[in-house]
Amino acid sequence: MNRIQSIFRHNLPAKILALLGAVILWFFVMNDQNPPVNSTFTVPVYTINGPDGYTVKLKPRDVTVKIKAPRASFTAAKPEDFKAYVDLEEAVEGTNKLRVRTVVPQGFEVVDISDETIEVTMEALIEKQLSVNVQITGNTGAHSALEKIVPEKENIKVTGPRSNVARVSHVVGYLNLANNTADFTMKVKLNPVDMDGNIVDGVTLSFKEMDVTAKILSGVDKKIVSIKPVYSGVPEQNYMVAMTSAQPDRVEITGKTEVLEKLSEILTDTIVVDGANADIVKDVNLVLPDGIISPSQKVKVKIQIKKRNSD
Repeated sequence: MNRIQSIFRHNLPAKILALLGAVILWFFVMNDQNPPVNSTFTVPVYTINGPDGYTVKLKPRDVTVKIKAPRASFTAAKPEDFKAYVDLEEAVEGTNKLRVRTVVPQGFEVVDISDETIEVTMEALIEKQLSVNVQITGNTGAHSALEKIVPEKENIKVTGPRSNVARVSHVVGYLNLANNTADFTMKVKLNPVDMDGNIVDGVTLSFKEMDVTAKILSGVDKKIVSIKPVYSGVPEQNYMVAMTSAQPDRVEITGKTEVLEKLSEILTDTIVVDGANADIVKDVNLVLPDGIISPSQKVKVKIQIKKRNSD
């Protein structure tokens, strides 16, 4: 044992210096052969802990990460090993500024990142029911007229981000009569539109198209007749109905020839004048006889109320 200790202690300072020199030489060689280098990666930002029922938009969607590591480490690394993400656990609806977090392989160091925080916009997904507005294009064939249209569904569900759904005024489809002279059914494409008729993107309809049936009267003719306002009741004492008028005062009607021959005027719904002491102006429906149709359904009626002359 003493012999071993003697060997170990013999020239101990020189041995320590030799060991330190070897270590320094090792580091020198390693740094010379495998020095630390920098590199950059552009990676997409993903999200975690996102709440259900929301859309998420990131700005920017990508960040550039500057990485430092020994040269040899980059040989085995792949671009997908470097990741960036934001945590939505505490994000609220609206615009949020959230810190970008990174994930890199062991032995790599993040030196810099192009965006330490990014803008994250969250918006709730909502839905609402809207009526379907089927608009008619074209005309029916000779001696025929469109009686009515029957859509497969009266309402459509619109789903999407709150701001997009709010822009949708109604759902529209177009039905071309294409000179048909008998009933027909065709599929009509549906579009969500705003108040100005522009298509609204970023929303989903419960149905992209639906069947619409056109009911067509055949063997019919057209005729223009006058409109007669109808009223009932008695104005206030000492007042009277002086005159009635309709705007427009004539209307085009369509129907079987034998029915049209018997009509010279179309009546309006009854307007009650009981107790009136001033003119009455009102939009009222036309009363169309069975088998008669008209593109005009309402007219503006004015009933002039006049004070009686005292004796």
